[in-house]
Amino acid sequence: MAKILFIGAGNMGQAIIKGIIEKSVFKKEDIYIYEINDKTKEKTVSVYGVNECKNLDLSIYDIEYIVFAVKPQIFFDFACDEKTRNLKELLNKNHIIISIMAGIKISAIEEYVGKDRKIFRIMPNTPALIGEGVSAIASNVSANDESLKTVENIFRSIGIIEILPEKSLDAVTALSGSGPAYVLMFIESLIQGGILCGLSKDISEKFALQLVKGTAALIDGSKAIEELRHMVTSPGGTTIEAVAALEKNGFRGIIMDAVRQAYNRAKELGGK
Repeated sequence: MAKILFIGAGNMGQAIIKGIIEKSVFKKEDIYIYEINDKTKEKTVSVYGVNECKNLDLSIYDIEYIVFAVKPQIFFDFACDEKTRNLKELLNKNHIIISIMAGIKISAIEEYVGKDRKIFRIMPNTPALIGEGVSAIASNVSANDESLKTVENIFRSIGIIEILPEKSLDAVTALSGSGPAYVLMFIESLIQGGILCGLSKDISEKFALQLVKGTAALIDGSKAIEELRHMVTSPGGTTIEAVAALEKNGFRGIIMDAVRQAYNRAKELGGK
């Protein structure tokens, strides 16, 4: 069976490791991690029973899948770090490169590892931690259908997938990659609103979480989102007053601008 190496084993790396073990995409004995943070490394090895890769040397030669799961800023230091600068020479045409680094373009990875390598750029999001993520997948011209199939299986193990052209991935990063933070801030605001109106924190949180969960479940494709909103917005009622306040304060524009700002930052990260 093929082997896979995670360079970086933070939250997203661990989410993928958990998913591929549970869905039997890889056996835990065929999974390796290279992690410089001792605490993270020890936790990952202990919890998931995977192997530690102590050095990026000839020992990785027969590991077919290499996952770059480090922060995008760190990637640009690889060529300067004595522990990682030889990685480029260790990778060959048989290696399949998978990047989950936000904003890092395939061309930047090709510059580091070579244009003739099979390279996949993926944008997952944090709900992958519970198997409810969404991952956009793009690839370079060297990637083939056989390698794509395995990459699809890897990311199906943590949620749903979508194959997209790379030009769409910065927008995906801004929407679904950063999006959980927007949703969590919205939920926090709902909770605070309930408290402002006299509810206890526990009750406000309980109701806010359930309303978000229930509302998401209503969106099953049978009705448009706008139609669902109209269903709860009665003329002269409480909801239309709240909607008017949101519109007055630029609620839609704020959210749209947040996505656009995240998009611009994703482009900046990839442009280094």
